[in-house]
Amino acid sequence: MPVPLLSVMHVNVNCSKLERSLAFYRDRVGLSPLTHTNPVPQKGEGFGLEGEVQWDAHLLHDARGFAGPAVDLLEWKRPGPTGRPYADANHLGYFRLCFTHPDLAALHARLSAAGVACRSEPHDVSIDPGSGLTARFFCAADPDGSTVEFIELAGEPRMIHVNVNCSDLARSSEWYQRVLGLEVIGRSSPGPVEGRGFGLAGSVEWRADFLALPGQSEHFVIDLHEWLEPKPVGRPYAEANHLGLYRMAFLVEDAHACQEALLAEGVECGPPVWLDMGDEIPIDGVWAIFFEDPDGTCLELIQRPEIRE
Repeated sequence: MPVPLLSVMHVNVNCSKLERSLAFYRDRVGLSPLTHTNPVPQKGEGFGLEGEVQWDAHLLHDARGFAGPAVDLLEWKRPGPTGRPYADANHLGYFRLCFTHPDLAALHARLSAAGVACRSEPHDVSIDPGSGLTARFFCAADPDGSTVEFIELAGEPRMIHVNVNCSDLARSSEWYQRVLGLEVIGRSSPGPVEGRGFGLAGSVEWRADFLALPGQSEHFVIDLHEWLEPKPVGRPYAEANHLGLYRMAFLVEDAHACQEALLAEGVECGPPVWLDMGDEIPIDGVWAIFFEDPDGTCLELIQRPEIRE
């Protein structure tokens, strides 16, 4: 039986200077910081880090507020951040965090004028040649170089999907469906297309499955993406304090029962760990489980916390 997920809680983006990145995601992307976690030092074993760890983070939301997923914008204090975000769009692991916007030309002009690095101007790309479905998009870099994608869509800007690059789409898609209970809501295999929107020279080719929790495709989508040309490169980040998009968290009711479900599906994971979240939010902390998909991309389960009276 798959793990009983309730919703996508957040996508973690590790940054080197929290206030600088907060200004980008708040003032340029349009998100609102609704929660601040700045806990005391605590054991780092759940993150795979030795000794004590400490962080400072903001959870930022689009106009849906707490009804939608968040960006967990996090600066590691102990240990400090390491590495750099992936430079290549075909690197295994999380690469793009995607937002909608009703006017890409105006947004691109504003970001460029503010000195934000963009991989291209707004660009049309085929998603499904059979149906004629296309998307107009461009990719930009946050202050540390993490890739943020904008897709033109009417209505209020929303965070709609995260891209997960995998080495074998059939294997990974089956795993996400079997282990996490996600369902395929769409596919993309457009054949050779121009790669400049991704910052890649010449033509590129991919195949992708778009997955979501049953009944929650309007909430958030996982773009599970296998690059065919160029081929996938690298490995997902091994260190929890590596700069860039590191993990995606799902909300569950019972972390301990979910560990049993993961183990029953052959997924290696340790027991739930208790994480202090600091004294600025009305909870004592959360139970969390960290584990990896078939390529080593980090996923997290967070037990629904009890709110203090």
